[in-house]
Amino acid sequence: MNRTPEPELMESPSQVKAYAGADFSKSDSMVVEGLEKYLKKVGKTLHKDHVILDVACGPGNISERIATNWPFVKVVGIDGSKEMLKQAEKKLCKSFIKNLTYELIEINSIATGEKHFPLKADVLVSNSALHHFHDPYRFWDALKKIGNKKCIHFHRDLIRPTSIEKAFELKEKLLATSPEILKNDFYASLKASFTVDEVNHQLVNSGLFQLEVFQVDELYFEIIGYI
Repeated sequence: MNRTPEPELMESPSQVKAYAGADFSKSDSMVVEGLEKYLKKVGKTLHKDHVILDVACGPGNISERIATNWPFVKVVGIDGSKEMLKQAEKKLCKSFIKNLTYELIEINSIATGEKHFPLKADVLVSNSALHHFHDPYRFWDALKKIGNKKCIHFHRDLIRPTSIEKAFELKEKLLATSPEILKNDFYASLKASFTVDEVNHQLVNSGLFQLEVFQVDELYFEIIGYI
């Protein structure tokens, strides 16, 4: 199945509300658990001077989990969608999380140099972000600009199915009881996603060959490493 890009930003209030209200807890927790496991593997201990950036953070589900798990580390969620960050800020106001903030900035503008992001990350995390970029190299170029030397990377995203039929099957199987708007967005995301081989080529061409990409299950791949 050929890739069909979807809109880079989710800004429709109805779409954002459906996404923010969905239960992605299993996938979200796997990001945090995977990051924790990798940090232990490489012997990296985070301290109060470190910065974790959640790139294309959406409504902040993972940002909050990270900030709670490492309460002494500065955590910043960045996203280009005002509607998404409204949801994130709304939840943050109701929590007792003090080490988390959000910044409205389009990742593309960092890649092109149009915008300068003042922070340098010691850890870069993203979940289902890469497939939103029409040009995936913008994503990798931005990450190179906002990461410190020996920055830890942990990225998770959908794998593009082999056929339209398979994408439809996954949508119906995994989101059978979800609102139609959420099902349609998930279907569009599957068609906009990349294969593991495509991501490998992206990393090599971007000079990020130190990062490893591998398939986790039929739905997700992860990109892990440090540069």
